[in-house]
Amino acid sequence: MRRANGLVILGVVGLLAALAAGAIIPGDPSSYPSTSIVNTPHNLNNYPGVHIPGNQICLPCHTPHGALEVDGQNILLWNHAETTQTFTMYGTVPGQPQGRSKLCLSCHDGVTALDSYGSTVGSIVMTGRNALGTDLSNDHPIGIQYPTARPTEFKAPSTFAPGIGGGPGVKLVDVGGLNRVECTSCHNVHNNGLGNFLRVPLQESYLCLQCHIK
Repeated sequence: MRRANGLVILGVVGLLAALAAGAIIPGDPSSYPSTSIVNTPHNLNNYPGVHIPGNQICLPCHTPHGALEVDGQNILLWNHAETTQTFTMYGTVPGQPQGRSKLCLSCHDGVTALDSYGSTVGSIVMTGRNALGTDLSNDHPIGIQYPTARPTEFKAPSTFAPGIGGGPGVKLVDVGGLNRVECTSCHNVHNNGLGNFLRVPLQESYLCLQCHIK
């Protein structure tokens, strides 16, 4: 009993020490560092060559009036130019990116100008590792229905853990009444506290294991 109590005490002490040191503890959202969008790459004013009037942060993606349609729908008061590229999808995933994933690819395609929004036609395109290009065949699939019919391989969405900033962790996206995996399922575009705008940590494969049973 004393040994068990000692292990509990050591565990508590270790947890407190990790928190004090700012360590990220998968499964403990209070340990996830949360940051404002201001000093992240999603504030396009931080991108070399991009100049948004008044250093506005939201304007390249959102507008309160006169929003653009995406796939024929008004979503998120969208203001950025929409990608017109044709993408090679992962495996046998049919069709093309839609909704929120298409919005992400309207910068991350490496073709659509970052500073093209509203009536402004820009010229600065994303480069480097964050420019995914149009070949998505070697990236985690998007635009797929979450496979709840395979319970021995994939966890029920009701088990998904909370994420950064008190928001949801892995988040399925409703497209046409289907719960789908999209870019924003793993990424929180407004909070880069965990790096790569992730919703939950990569440590211990915590992100992957939210869905995959391994």
